[in-house]
Amino acid sequence: MQILATISDMARLGIVLDLESGATKTIPVRSEFIDSTVEGRAPCRPFGITWIRDELFIANNRQLLVFDKQLQYLRTLRTPLQINTHQLAYHATRVWAVSPWTNSLIGVDPSSGVSALEFDLFDQNIRQYIPRDASEADDKLHFNSLLWADDHLFVGAHAFGKTSFINRYNWATLRLDGVYSAGSAIHGLACHNEELFWISSNTREIRSSLGYSLPLFKQGYARGFAMTREHFIVATSEFLSRDERCGGDSWIHVIDREHQKLVCEFHLPDTGSINDLRLLDEYDYAHHLDPFSRP
Repeated sequence: MQILATISDMARLGIVLDLESGATKTIPVRSEFIDSTVEGRAPCRPFGITWIRDELFIANNRQLLVFDKQLQYLRTLRTPLQINTHQLAYHATRVWAVSPWTNSLIGVDPSSGVSALEFDLFDQNIRQYIPRDASEADDKLHFNSLLWADDHLFVGAHAFGKTSFINRYNWATLRLDGVYSAGSAIHGLACHNEELFWISSNTREIRSSLGYSLPLFKQGYARGFAMTREHFIVATSEFLSRDERCGGDSWIHVIDREHQKLVCEFHLPDTGSINDLRLLDEYDYAHHLDPFSRP
């Protein structure tokens, strides 16, 4: 199995880790990925990952970057996103980005790069997306994760120290039809056999909608989550203040779901914080798309 994790060290956009051999390769940061107009955050901050058959997308502040099957950079889509864009997911011909500062999802058509919609997570209205400068002060609940699965759209909210929650929207109507209480500072969503899973980062555990709870095996900040039939894959980074997150180490844990045992740990020195990860070559219940590559 191979994962792609987006990292924060300002030299590498991402790292590909083979979970069997431990071998790694990287996607380098290019000069055009660095935005000197970003204030209060890293000028290059890769986060969400998704794909279509032949192209892979990575969110980086306002940019939606496009890569080929060999993870070589192709172009940047013309629609500007928002600073602090989080997870991505592809659904119904669009790349959808969670935008915490606008409390919405932004959906970009990758074939044109300019035809974009916006789904307001509060009023549940969908409209044309108008690029603009939002601010951190506009971030009400820090929506950060999304998943299209089982005829629903699930969106997770960190909630800034209050109890985190996950909104469930009807796939066809985009009307809110359920809310899950979810722990503290959640990140990542997965769904298998109608059971929803996520990471409760502040309490360092995997939880589920059916009451499952598994303590994680590492101190630090867990963010980055994939799930197969047999395994959870979890990224944990050193717990650092925002201005220090370009440094420090991270770890990837592969956990046996049935026996709740740690299968293996990979130490990734000097990556800075891991922001997100996707499983590239096996079906991932945290993504619900066909794999981007094959073993």
